[in-house]
Amino acid sequence: MDTAHLSEQAILTVDFEYGTQILAALLPMAVTVIFHGLGIGMVHHFFRRHGKPLVHGPHAAARTVVIIAIVAILLATHFVGVVVWAGFYFLMKMVPNIGAAMYFSVGSYTTLGSDGIKLYGRWRGFGGFEAMTAMLMFGWSTAVLASIVQKQIGRASCRERVC
Repeated sequence: MDTAHLSEQAILTVDFEYGTQILAALLPMAVTVIFHGLGIGMVHHFFRRHGKPLVHGPHAAARTVVIIAIVAILLATHFVGVVVWAGFYFLMKMVPNIGAAMYFSVGSYTTLGSDGIKLYGRWRGFGGFEAMTAMLMFGWSTAVLASIVQKQIGRASCRERVC
């Protein structure tokens, strides 16, 4: 067998391996997006109820507390994403126990990596799909948080200029 044929065979194997992984990743990705959307909805509801009334007021400390609460909601939402992926790793028997699944998931979700825990065989690159999903979720959270902070800053500077 020539090396060109072996290289082609290796490429087809990798393509198929990651093709099946991305198909499998669609389930935890979809569940993560659903829960993240619910968390973002909670953030918007919380801001409409508690943050908007404070935007017009003189209480900077209260506005800071609102931002802290929003960040806490976003953090909890990201933690749910970690739990979703960890549950998938455990149920698919990619890791030996739920503790290892959580540790691996936290490492993958945050893109830090997990020291000592590796996925083997056909799942070896699967953590990358969690990292890609998490980057998009972090981007979504950042956009929402930036929008809220911008509203607060815009209103505060408008008050100073008497808009």
